[in-house]
Amino acid sequence: MSADAAAIQPLAFRMLIDEAMKLTRRHFAAIYPSVAIPISALYALFPLVQIRWMRSILGMRDPGAVSASTILGGCLALVLTMLTIIAAHTLAQTATIAAGVDVLEGRRVEMGKSWRFVLGPRVLGTLILEWIAVAISFLFCFFPCIYVVLALSLLSPVMAAEEQFGFAGIRRSGQLTRYNPHKSFLTHPKVKIFAFFCIGGMISWAVSFLVQLPFNITQQILTARSIASGQAADPAALLEKTLWLQIPSTFLGSLATMAVTLYTSFGLVLLYFDLRRRKEGVDLEAAIDRIAGVGIPPPAVEPE
Repeated sequence: MSADAAAIQPLAFRMLIDEAMKLTRRHFAAIYPSVAIPISALYALFPLVQIRWMRSILGMRDPGAVSASTILGGCLALVLTMLTIIAAHTLAQTATIAAGVDVLEGRRVEMGKSWRFVLGPRVLGTLILEWIAVAISFLFCFFPCIYVVLALSLLSPVMAAEEQFGFAGIRRSGQLTRYNPHKSFLTHPKVKIFAFFCIGGMISWAVSFLVQLPFNITQQILTARSIASGQAADPAALLEKTLWLQIPSTFLGSLATMAVTLYTSFGLVLLYFDLRRRKEGVDLEAAIDRIAGVGIPPPAVEPE
């Protein structure tokens, strides 16, 4: 690698955070509604499934009458609902990343096109491979799972910008997240991605907490009033009272989470283009040097 190539400086983390926020504000209206509203509506199904299951158990007069099939059926419904929500959230984030790629490549944002791209068989197949890899890594321990998630975090930008799918896209994401010519811990792509995810997680938790706080306080007040009435508390009746509070609380909390998801998507796209620009610049210069014979030692001369 030449000295000029090594001198290419990576995008500073502070600038990454600022630029991601600027892009989020600028393109919020064009991207956010088409991903946030359907996903948040899907999130609101979870408390409905949970409440219906709890109703079937708490509504029985004889606790011993609750069958194992009722408990297992409710648990299965909750697990399937949660897996569906996680899959839908992943697809929505991939759609926002595809839109972010359009933004940075100077194209007009068309969310219909982004959704059609995400729902294509090549993208779905690649995402299934990603989920399988993450699930297998999770079986070994928490930290290997974190490493695999970070290594695959640029897979969606790779698919959207380079149209590399399957194992080729996975390898490309791994190569970009390993690219660290300066050998500095703070400039390592995985470190930046991990820190960015931590910032996004904290923002998401704080915003969701503030949005859901009034509903949680109202639930606590209803519970306290039921206990203070001096009458025997009826769990089923109390659950019925809080039914309509859990649904809007979950819906609004999901809306807040999807706003942060849009922000993290722009951060990943910015980091992808920065890594691609620097890595391809170095590879191009190395190829030119090889063609021109620069840096190639002269052939050895045999002694007479």
